[in-house]
Amino acid sequence: FSCLGDWERVMEEGPWTFKGKAVILAQYDGYTKPSMVNLDKIDIWMQIHDLPDGFYPKIKALSATVGEFIYAEPKSQDFEGNFVRVRVRIDVTKPLKNTVSLVVKKKDSIERVIFRVKYERLPDWCAVCGNLGHLFKECGDGVHPPKALVFKDLRATWFRVPRRGPGEGSGTRGGRGRG
Repeated sequence: FSCLGDWERVMEEGPWTFKGKAVILAQYDGYTKPSMVNLDKIDIWMQIHDLPDGFYPKIKALSATVGEFIYAEPKSQDFEGNFVRVRVRIDVTKPLKNTVSLVVKKKDSIERVIFRVKYERLPDWCAVCGNLGHLFKECGDGVHPPKALVFKDLRATWFRVPRRGPGEGSGTRGGRGRG
């Protein structure tokens, strides 16, 4: 890279994909044998849905079941969506997780609380086995009953087009041309 800013953007803003497949990047010092550089982990934003405020201090423990905890976004009251964003480093050789859970002690019982997990900018993954790198139609013989697609809803879809403000539906749209 020609500057540190470019290198930081590429290394920190992933995951990157090419034709749906994950592009795995790792720091390289120039002295290590290239065959010794592990290319088996990617950093990805994970969303933990419907997490009550009282469980926010447990985010690190919840994230550890998915991958290595990197960073959790601070709680925000004006954020759109009912989830917490967490940056984790996941092992691409293992299946993705679609839930995380905690064991909660109540007065007279012990209860397991389960939270749904989704991933932002997720590369191709298999809805049957949960592994990255292939689609469910490429898994096994490619014929799976709908009940077998247990990992089908892992892609987060919270991104929205920003509004332009007052009068956004009228007048010119900006840009060049009429299309």
